[in-house]
Amino acid sequence: MAGPAPERIEHYVQLLEHLYSTSVYAPENLSWTVVRPHNAGLTVHEVVRRLNGDPEALTTCEPAETDYDDDAIFLEQRGDAIVIVGYGTAMAEVDALQRLSQGAAVHSVFWLINNFSRLYYLADGVLMTEVDTLLPLDRLGADPEALTGHLGALCDLRAGVMANTYTGPALDWEIALATLESLTGETLDADWFARPQLYAANRS
Repeated sequence: MAGPAPERIEHYVQLLEHLYSTSVYAPENLSWTVVRPHNAGLTVHEVVRRLNGDPEALTTCEPAETDYDDDAIFLEQRGDAIVIVGYGTAMAEVDALQRLSQGAAVHSVFWLINNFSRLYYLADGVLMTEVDTLLPLDRLGADPEALTGHLGALCDLRAGVMANTYTGPALDWEIALATLESLTGETLDADWFARPQLYAANRS
């Protein structure tokens, strides 16, 4: 198995350290989702509609200056792809990800402070792979092995913990973020959280 390089994991270590020290809301719950349509034309407005939001109510704000809102998300169009970040549980539900994945591939990572942590891959409305990032050998979905080539770092971390040979900080969140980057080619950095992003709040 392969996975993200150590320097990409370190990038997300530094990102989370930065957010803990500078953000209004320290991201103890976080989701990051990348939607890549099979054909060009998917817009942020359509993504908000699929999430039962009102695209006409979109505003902009800086994620680092925004407090916790369970239903709020930040969105950015990057070419044909849509990047979605949230501090709450808005992107944790598989049915929401299934709606996003119609005509698209969706990769998403999500965690809660209570050790609920997931990495998802969906395509065309089907949950292909669901990985518990704390137990990365436990996988569900129509194709449980679809992400295997990217899970090496998560599996190595878990193996070290189980063998009592790992003595460093718990980096499962950081490795999960780096794994999503390796899957999608997209990245998050500290500057992204400090720039105004599209903001959808109070989704029904």
